[in-house]
Amino acid sequence: MRLNSFWKITLISCWSFSGSAEFLKAEEDAPRAAYPGGFTRPPSQGKNYDTWAGAEGPDVGVVKSDPERLPSRVDNSSRREYPPVYKQRWGACGQFASVASIFTYEMNVLNGTAADTDAHRFPAHFSWNMMNRAENKGSEAYHGWEVAKRIGIPTAKSYGGVRLNKIGLWPNGYEIWREAMEYRVSGYRYSPANSVSQLDEARGWLYDRNQGSKKEEVAGGLFALDGRMGELKKVTVSIPEGEYGAGKDLWTRWGPSGYGHGITCVGYDDQIGYDLNGDGKITNDLDLNDDGRVTLADWERGAYIVVNSWGSQWSGDGKIYLLYSAMIDATWKRGNYLGRAEVKRYIPRRTLRIKLSCTDRSDLRLRVGVSELQDATVPRHEVSPEAFNGWPLFGGADAGHVPLAGPREEGAIEVGIDITELVGKLSSEGNGEGRLFVTLGTKEGSPAKGVVKECALRSYDTKGRLLSESSLEVGGGAFGKGAVQLSRKIVAPAL
Repeated sequence: MRLNSFWKITLISCWSFSGSAEFLKAEEDAPRAAYPGGFTRPPSQGKNYDTWAGAEGPDVGVVKSDPERLPSRVDNSSRREYPPVYKQRWGACGQFASVASIFTYEMNVLNGTAADTDAHRFPAHFSWNMMNRAENKGSEAYHGWEVAKRIGIPTAKSYGGVRLNKIGLWPNGYEIWREAMEYRVSGYRYSPANSVSQLDEARGWLYDRNQGSKKEEVAGGLFALDGRMGELKKVTVSIPEGEYGAGKDLWTRWGPSGYGHGITCVGYDDQIGYDLNGDGKITNDLDLNDDGRVTLADWERGAYIVVNSWGSQWSGDGKIYLLYSAMIDATWKRGNYLGRAEVKRYIPRRTLRIKLSCTDRSDLRLRVGVSELQDATVPRHEVSPEAFNGWPLFGGADAGHVPLAGPREEGAIEVGIDITELVGKLSSEGNGEGRLFVTLGTKEGSPAKGVVKECALRSYDTKGRLLSESSLEVGGGAFGKGAVQLSRKIVAPAL
């Protein structure tokens, strides 16, 4: 059910209560966080999963946006922190939007750097290959943001580029995984843009994240959009001569058919418009859809600035305008929401360096545990890293039933796993001494098998400098029908 339809029904049922209509209208217009479906957060986490919980910035609706302070045009793609327009490879559009574009921009804003080199850009295919079943499958923006929360994202420089030449590859090299740990998403959120109030909040985010700071410039944020792209010719127009923005392409609505496509909203322009009803005027004050009222759905002027991942030559410069009113589309159940992310830098203090192979990475099962007793035979605390346990977070969107390294890549790869929080329990609950356990096996009933060749605990200081590496004895290291457990005594200084 459309949000507006819901409120119309509610208003009718409450008409006899004094003041109810005004209250409900205010509630309808108020900016608010929302999770419209499985494409905006992992369904496996349940309805109480707050994806913004780790973020430091204000949540949607916390800060009231004053539209009077906003400029008529904002285009964050012109900022030095924004990467070039990419031409995606395969069905990785969601990751080109959420990671290669938005995560890159946000991290450069945080670091005060420019996205002019692969050392300051982040790859779309690292997160995509975590959940695409090692096939040419699509993805959602939240897939990339969850990977960035739980593993991190390496730079394109160490990864080998923003995109790869082969689907399904996982990087081989501890330092790549270690670098990824430093670049994280702290929180992400979706919100609707179905009313003028919600639009103002969105424009405020694009301008200065609704911070309203007068002391210094605050770089605006970006949004991930998910739009229907079938029959685009029916909704793509060129702004006529004599009009503001003449010659530029504009989407009047989402495509009338087809699947979703991830794109990036980089700004807005309040002056862009198009005469939708052909009356020779561009208006925001006429009831065009004949529902008896004038709402954002009737607006012909005002548009988001969208960057697509179909190359810099598409639509002239890789960008297109999308009318504000296009975000209100009852026929496109997946759309109509804006996704935002906050990033952070993080220094791991305890990691595992593991070199291993497995014939089926989605059936691999790896657990890491600790006990405060150095002679313990079982861990007291234990974690199961998502990437090495079939990505239960994503449900059916796993890493594929292929070897650990990738399709037809049988050899071992060296990876890294952040266990800072786990090992930290030894210091918080005791003197820092204890025992570390690493257990490798496979999913029950799976014919998969593997070998662990090396395993070591690494410790770093607060600036990320390596302090020590302590090896775990691996023995034969083979696992499959049976699991193999590695362990050693450790001393974990206070973090």
